[in-house]
Amino acid sequence: MAKIIVLGAGMVGRTMAIDLAKKHQVTSADIDENALSLLANKGIETIKADLSSAKVIQKIIAAFDVVVGAVPGHMGFNMAKAV
Repeated sequence: MAKIIVLGAGMVGRTMAIDLAKKHQVTSADIDENALSLLANKGIETIKADLSSAKVIQKIIAAFDVVVGAVPGHMGFNMAKAV
């Protein structure tokens, strides 16, 4: 079972996290507590974090086997560089 982190808990990230959690250990990271609460209610671990910071991303992803990016488009390139 892979340990997966989904960066971003909006509509796309939430759907990915819920689907992946059927067969894997999934954690979701986002700055939006409301978005994270929708996942916590489904038993998915959550991390409140500012994903616009490369250092924050690098610290968060260190413990995971797979990183899935689901941040807004304007953040995507910087997130990919950080990963």
